[in-house]
Amino acid sequence: MDEENSKENGETPHSDTDDEEPIDREAAHFASKFASRRHSAMVFSSSMKAGHNGFHRRPVELYLVRIYPACRAVWFYMLQHNIPHILVDIDFSQGESQLPDVVRKQPHREVPIIVDGDFVVFDGPAILTYLATTYTHHAGYGITMQTRMLSESIVSWANSELHRAVGFNYIYPQFLDKYTLPDERANEALIEHGLKQLSHHLELLEMKYLEKSTFLTGNRITIADTYVATILLQTEWLGTKLSMWPHVEKWLSRVKNQVFWDVVHSSHTVFLRELESRALFD
Repeated sequence: MDEENSKENGETPHSDTDDEEPIDREAAHFASKFASRRHSAMVFSSSMKAGHNGFHRRPVELYLVRIYPACRAVWFYMLQHNIPHILVDIDFSQGESQLPDVVRKQPHREVPIIVDGDFVVFDGPAILTYLATTYTHHAGYGITMQTRMLSESIVSWANSELHRAVGFNYIYPQFLDKYTLPDERANEALIEHGLKQLSHHLELLEMKYLEKSTFLTGNRITIADTYVATILLQTEWLGTKLSMWPHVEKWLSRVKNQVFWDVVHSSHTVFLRELESRALFD
């Protein structure tokens, strides 16, 4: 992609980040069951002015596990659009009594969750819709109403169908006891089914979305691209190659070139390095 198109799509050359920190052995096992050891941080953009994107309000609290796709997508959107926020890292492995009240009181006890004054919102797509409506006038969703609705539809599909196939049926049963079936044969069948679903979804992206378009909703990058790409990154844990789907492979490379991508996905990168290190000694 040339420099002009990169600027138009809000991208920047891929670069290393100094924001990474090592994780311990417990965290390395699927980042301590979806947990991160990194400290919470308040994030403000130096370019923000009073009254812009809610700067006059209290920062939004984002409760997250940095290895989890939906959490990364929400955090990424906040950084992209200068939404003042505080990150609160959640470690479910420490037991329910150690969870913050807002997580314990949430019926599903899942992240991401945001707290914005009196509003408590959970689940990735719902949070993104709230942020887009409240803070950004739907920036990042597309220029026209048709594109915005397509972006929302793809995000909803990715959060349910795609994540179920990639995460819960294919990746997680191989890494996380919580999602591993007790019967070994049944678990292998689940993984095989997940792989078939993943292949189907990749073929769909290749032929229906990316054969004639640069991005999923057209020639401009949107939140739909970010959400789908963040989920597909999970396949890197098993070394899955996308060469059979060249349009998807090139598209993913373009999406990764966005500003803040390395920062938000640093926990993913650390986990990959841990997996690679273990493979050398197996």
